[in-house]
Amino acid sequence: MNVFKRFANIVSANVNSALDKMEDPKKMINLMIDQMEETAIEARASLAEKTATLTTLSRQIKETEEAIGRWADRARLAVEKDNDALAREAIMEKRKLEEQLKGLKESMSTMDGIIVSLKDQLGEIEAKLGEMKAKRNDLANRAAAAKEKMRNNETLKSADGDDFARRFEELQARIERWEAEANIACGGSKASKSTRETFEEMEADKAVEDELAALKAAAGKTEAK
Repeated sequence: MNVFKRFANIVSANVNSALDKMEDPKKMINLMIDQMEETAIEARASLAEKTATLTTLSRQIKETEEAIGRWADRARLAVEKDNDALAREAIMEKRKLEEQLKGLKESMSTMDGIIVSLKDQLGEIEAKLGEMKAKRNDLANRAAAAKEKMRNNETLKSADGDDFARRFEELQARIERWEAEANIACGGSKASKSTRETFEEMEADKAVEDELAALKAAAGKTEAK
């Protein structure tokens, strides 16, 4: 099993979940470091287990090789004693052990490859763990900034641009209406004043004419009609 790949999947899932839920970035990074340390512990345990298995295989190979040597000696001894039947049995046992030895060596070769891979993965995990611990605060600050940016983006997305434009147009129209009403009000005042002044002038003229007519009448000077 690829321990490092499994860890990468765990980290990726946690990062996506944390970002989706907008969790505290520092807590998220600490959690990731904890999980990486747990993964490193698992990798070390697996490496120790595989190393122990390799040791067992090595011992079994040695014991099998020794047994093969003994059966080879027995086969030669039986031949020297002219006991072909016993020699055949010894040869059969030797060949059986040789097949077992072949399987053991194949298993040992496979285990060697697994151990090399585990050591490489453990080295990557420990290197990444050290890097994350060294950059913990920097990563937390960057994550916090990214979270804030995401929150701002969500706020902007939630705002209806068309609604803002409509409300702005309504405000502009309202201001223009107020301006028009103010102009009309000013014009209406001037019109009322002009009309009043006209009537006052007309009334003044009539009073003058009436008084003039009265004077003429008193003087016996009437205008020819």
